[in-house]
Amino acid sequence: MGDHVLMSFGSCGDCDHCKSEEPAYCTTFREINFPGERAGGPAIHQDGAPIGSNFFHQSSFATLALAQRRNVVKIDKDLPLDVLAPLGCGIQTGVGAVLNAIRPQAGDSFVVFGAGSVGLSSVMGAAIAGCSNICAVDLAENRLALARELGATHAFRGDDPDLVEKLREASGGGYHCGLDTTGIPAVVDTASQALRKRGMLALVAAPAPGTRYSVEARYMVGAGLSWRGVIEGDSNPPDFIPELIEYYRKGQLPVEKIIAHYPFEQINEAIHAMEDGSVVNPVLRMMQD
Repeated sequence: MGDHVLMSFGSCGDCDHCKSEEPAYCTTFREINFPGERAGGPAIHQDGAPIGSNFFHQSSFATLALAQRRNVVKIDKDLPLDVLAPLGCGIQTGVGAVLNAIRPQAGDSFVVFGAGSVGLSSVMGAAIAGCSNICAVDLAENRLALARELGATHAFRGDDPDLVEKLREASGGGYHCGLDTTGIPAVVDTASQALRKRGMLALVAAPAPGTRYSVEARYMVGAGLSWRGVIEGDSNPPDFIPELIEYYRKGQLPVEKIIAHYPFEQINEAIHAMEDGSVVNPVLRMMQD
């Protein structure tokens, strides 16, 4: 009782991926995390009617939440819960995509398309990895400025008609690796063209069903490029969240710079700030008894 915990996604624990400590690729990941139901139907009812719950295997958007041992990570009580709460999803996705999936070498170049929570987290991850050239691409000037504050050496607007040429020039012929957080086919095409030969592009967005990515063969086969789909940063939360906390303690993961706190009664303001891009990652402080 009284432990401080962070929560993340759920997984079954029984499939081959879970047994290999790759829970982000759990065979039943979608069924466990997205329908908002437990096995057998809704877990919570009021006056005989089911109440939606268990989204992300936790539904922590409440003063009390039901979670599983597999998606709860105990942390030290001196750590700020209202700062580290977002670690279990977007932040671990961004940092993990770099450190766990792409795994750049120190001195490599890295570009991210989309400077939201995941994208800015990947900028911090690239800095931790020792990338010498870190670039962010977005449409919002405030987010590009924040990317520079977090370690980006270059920043470009995504609507620049000469974007590919500028990216290739800034990287000395193309980036070693990149990350797309947008899920927009045209952006994935641009990101692929911005890579150098044998470059890798990681894809983390969840686009609409039926979305297809394409790129000219000369950029893919002719340059030896590779695309890599990544879920939750290839993370195993019980191992990776403590690693993220260590980066935070060392000042290498200043997540406080990408969040803004709102009291629960200002939930609508928080949503609007997220939608208009003025806030990257709003965090609600729930009502206290």
